[in-house]
Order: sequence, then C-alpha cells, then structure tokens
Amino acid sequence: MHTLPHPHLPVHASSGHLLRAKALQDYLAAVHAVLAAYREIPPVTLYVLDEAAWGRYSRYPYGFAFQRTGPAGVLEVFAPARYPERLLTRLAEVFLEAARAGARLPGPPRAFLDLALAHEYAHAAAIAWRLRVRVRWIDEFIANYLYVLALAQQHPERYQSARAWAAFTAHLTPTRTDLGGYERYPRKPLRDQLWFQGQFTLFAAHLLETDGDRLLRELLARAPLKRATVHRVLVQLEPRFRGWFARFGRLGA
Repeated sequence: MHTLPHPHLPVHASSGHLLRAKALQDYLAAVHAVLAAYREIPPVTLYVLDEAAWGRYSRYPYGFAFQRTGPAGVLEVFAPARYPERLLTRLAEVFLEAARAGARLPGPPRAFLDLALAHEYAHAAAIAWRLRVRVRWIDEFIANYLYVLALAQQHPERYQSARAWAAFTAHLTPTRTDLGGYERYPRKPLRDQLWFQGQFTLFAAHLLETDGDRLLRELLARAPLKRATVHRVLVQLEPRFRGWFARFGRLGA
C-alpha cells in the first residue's frame, strides 16, 4: 500500500495504481476547495484499491465507489483502482436501454463512474455539516446538490457532463418511481438507482442554475437537520420541492 499525503485528502493506494490515485486526489481536492469555502470539512481519507485489498476493507461489491465513516469517526471514500469488466458490462446493458429510447450516450461508462466519485465526497461533506438525516432519498439528493454545485464552480465541463449523464439516465424505465419505494427497497435494480440519481441531479442542477447556492446556505443555517422535520424544512426553504414531490407521487401511482 502506498500513501499520498494531503492536508484534506490523504490517499492510500494499492501498489501499481499511484497515477490513478493522484488523479482522483486532485479531482476531489478541487471539489473540497469549493465546498470548504462554505464550512470546514475535516480530512477525508481516499482509498484507491485493487480487488484483493478492497475485500480486506469492505464487503461492498468491488467497482462502485462508496463513502463510509470509519473508526473514530474518520470520513472515508473508497474507489476501485480499476473497474471490473463485469461492472462495465452490466452498465453497458443498462445504458443500451436508454440509447434504444432515443438518448445519446455522453461518454464511456468509466468516465461516468469516475465523475460520480465527487458524489461520494459530497456525502462526507454532508455528514461533517450534519445535513445527513438517514432518509435515503434526501441524503442522496443533498449529496447530488453538493456534487453539482462543486462541479459547476470548479469544473464547468464536468458539470455539463454530469447534467448530460443525468438526462441520459432519465430515459431509463425504472420498476418504481415513487420516493416511498426508494425508501423501502434500498437494493433496487441498477436501472432504478441510475434513474433516481439522474432525477436528483437534474433537479439539483435546476435549483443551482436558477438560485445559485441559496439552498446550501439556508440548509447550513438550519443544521443539524432532523429526520422528523426535514421534509417541511425543504419545502419552506424551497417551495419547488412541493411540486417535485407531487411529480414523483403521480409517477409512482
């Protein structure tokens, strides 16, 4: 295991993958620079691991990046050193469905997965800022909002790419589209997960493009968010959430 020191994003990487680890560290450091301007974020440790090392750290399937809180409350993000062919094949099969529905593929699956790593860092920021409420769709939406906000300010071309991928996955046909189903069935089919994430990204981008960072500033002023009141708080801060909720209700009826 190799180490890449950094004051905000120290990295531990499997042997032979230092170049990829450095590229991902630089990407997330730029995301950190945007978000830390709003409120301090403690160091987040990034692990870039091969499949053997991954299995020593987590039982989570190898390939998809994820975020967790480690021992002593240390925030961690895990990324694969390479994407296994089984995952790329699975993604390609789902993406083919959207392409058949008339959507244009924005790029290779690897680019989609690398881009989404910033979403996992955004989860860590939300935890640090006490914006996580353990309502799955709300936690995912807030992470998407932080993710697109950071990309828009630091990586405009990647922001446009994130929007393009979200619009692409909107052409998928999920088994359920109501938010209640998203809560009750956490292990949703991949196309459902991608469809929901796309919807969250598109709405977050819409809020960002019409109101800038107002929602983030007001959420931070209300932190810590509470599970029992977060729906009401969201509608109070941004009335457009009401119509968005209703849209999911109609789709899921």
